[in-house]
Amino acid sequence: MQQRTIPCLIAAGFIGIALTASATQAFAAPQAGDVVVKGRKFDPESQRIVRYGDLNLTQASDRHQLDRRIYRTANSLCFYMNGSESADCTLLAVHSTDDQVAQAIDRAYRQMAGLPVGPALQISMVIAH
Repeated sequence: MQQRTIPCLIAAGFIGIALTASATQAFAAPQAGDVVVKGRKFDPESQRIVRYGDLNLTQASDRHQLDRRIYRTANSLCFYMNGSESADCTLLAVHSTDDQVAQAIDRAYRQMAGLPVGPALQISMVIAH
């Protein structure tokens, strides 16, 4: 009976090590559907928020108002970061918000259709320096 105990303990040890290794690898490696975000630290002074909770983005006039807010914010942020106006910086900052604006507009139409939506978000832009 003792002859079987040692091989069983060794086998159990190998199984335990294999399970631990696979579990560690599963947590360490991105899986399908995971989102991996890589980035650099940024100065909080280089970030601005554009709020739109008071706008109805299903209305063209309110979408234009949001566009104006984004442009003014980008222009102000670029001036703050560069010490002068920079059309290139402003345009890059404005275009960096395109996906967020599209999501906000989609959210507004879903809400208008009576579909469930989360809370209104804000649009964030960051200028790399």
